[in-house]
Amino acid sequence: MRLKEEEIAEICEAEIPLFAGLDSGKIGALADHLDSHISGFKKGSHIIMEEENVKFIGIVLSGRVDMIREDVLGNKIFIIYMRKGELFGETFNIMKQTASRVTFCAAEDTRVVFLSLNRILHPCSNQCVFHVNLADNLYDLLGHKNMQLIEKIEIVSKPDLRSKILSYLSLQAEKQNTRYIEIPLNREEMAEYLCANRSSLSRELALLKQDGILDFHKNTFILLRNPLHAFPAQYQ
Repeated sequence: MRLKEEEIAEICEAEIPLFAGLDSGKIGALADHLDSHISGFKKGSHIIMEEENVKFIGIVLSGRVDMIREDVLGNKIFIIYMRKGELFGETFNIMKQTASRVTFCAAEDTRVVFLSLNRILHPCSNQCVFHVNLADNLYDLLGHKNMQLIEKIEIVSKPDLRSKILSYLSLQAEKQNTRYIEIPLNREEMAEYLCANRSSLSRELALLKQDGILDFHKNTFILLRNPLHAFPAQYQ
């Protein structure tokens, strides 16, 4: 099924990193070549279930996708989240065993473009030039995903909750290049991401505020000073 004109426009407006450097006028034809289709998901709905075979990779057009792992006792582990332009499902799509080991959920109303990874990795017989660009962009996105996972390991490996909070916020400060930080997580989600409970997180945030280390209002945080000397000079 070919994409509609409004869907092609949606992809172009999203400025997807996978298509960076490619002629926007040809994105529609390219998306069709990659067997692309767009789907919308309501907040809380499942996009890919654990044990489901992953036939396409997904790229977030809008909203947020959470990667969740559930253990044998039913405990849910919030691994990482993907926002606009980021991909998900690629690990299981590229393996011979394509059954997903995690669940991908829409954390808010979300739009996703799905496309064939196989069509990117295996150029067509026409030797299209855009395949080189696509492959380069794909590897960059895969590297970005690996960095997300490394960052998560770095954060949760900290010895205490205060260190985890400051590590997470310092990474966000570096990415946003400011000490005034906007995060996409509410308190419950932030606690789950840091492998803590909400009451402990709220208590530690209050202590950090009391100690003059940071201030916050809802999802906005301000780093006031850095007792660990972990922030670059521009964040002081």
